[in-house]
Amino acid sequence: MTASDSGVYLDRVTEKIKGMDISDAAKKEMLRSFKIRLDSFSNNILFFNEPFTPVSVTGTDCELNCKHCEKHYLEHMLDGSGGKLRAAVVNLAKRGRSGVLLSGGSKLDGSVPTYELSDEIRQIKDDTHLKMSAHTGIINQEQALSLSTWLDMALVDCIGSDAVISGILGLPNTVSDYENTLRFLTDAGIPIAPHIIAGLNNGALDCEFRAIEMVKKYDPDVVVIVVFIPTKNTACASALPPALEDVVSVIAKARQEFPQTPLSLSCVRPGGRYRSRLDECAILSGIDRIAVPSRSAYQLCAEIGLDIHEVDNMCCSYPLQIKGQK
Repeated sequence: MTASDSGVYLDRVTEKIKGMDISDAAKKEMLRSFKIRLDSFSNNILFFNEPFTPVSVTGTDCELNCKHCEKHYLEHMLDGSGGKLRAAVVNLAKRGRSGVLLSGGSKLDGSVPTYELSDEIRQIKDDTHLKMSAHTGIINQEQALSLSTWLDMALVDCIGSDAVISGILGLPNTVSDYENTLRFLTDAGIPIAPHIIAGLNNGALDCEFRAIEMVKKYDPDVVVIVVFIPTKNTACASALPPALEDVVSVIAKARQEFPQTPLSLSCVRPGGRYRSRLDECAILSGIDRIAVPSRSAYQLCAEIGLDIHEVDNMCCSYPLQIKGQK
């Protein structure tokens, strides 16, 4: 498919990329990645404005208290701990939600203990007919089999550096434990949406490319790019967000390694002007879907000829087929 066939103005894409304040090498990779994305996804781009509501099965409790989070993000989730899970999920179903994201604090082994509630969650799913996504953390084979009785999509943060696993997450685990988690989930028949976190090492790139290579072995349903947010009142609060050129390099690498796999920009990314510029960079680097897009994302898509498909009431980690895609 040529650019003219798709409706995309490739000359405008090229000019936008040339105008970026990044290196020539990065610009070259952006254009290459955009062309790969164009071949697989035509001029379609998906905008997810209503992500699934997260429900924490541990409330605000977390045994790890990782340096980049320190329980901050748990405070913004619905509380599903202490017998409150059913009520929280049923209420979402009554409000017309199509799915839920089950999450929570980590145990000392790196797992998020939704597997401990598998019998209850399976019954809730049968009663509400909601799609069930979950953050899994690091899990073993037995836990993956338990999750397989109800889990529709596993959201797995994939870390490619032992130093980051130790220094930021405070875990004694290694990269092999994350790879084993992907293998256990895949063997259990659970669809996976691996999350690559750009800049988790206090805003610096460290392990992202190794994580992409690891994920490549397991045929993911969707690959999601998360961008580190320096969060107030955490040990990482004084860090800066990753340089946009660094994020571009991660997205471009992911697109080149996954030419036909949906590649999404997560709702978890910094805000403000950085977010607007990031969305533009991500679009020009080959992503085909964005969660909670900025106004600048809408504007850029209109300028270069991308056809926006608004997806309501759905998480960006689910594969969706759009007319015109291969």
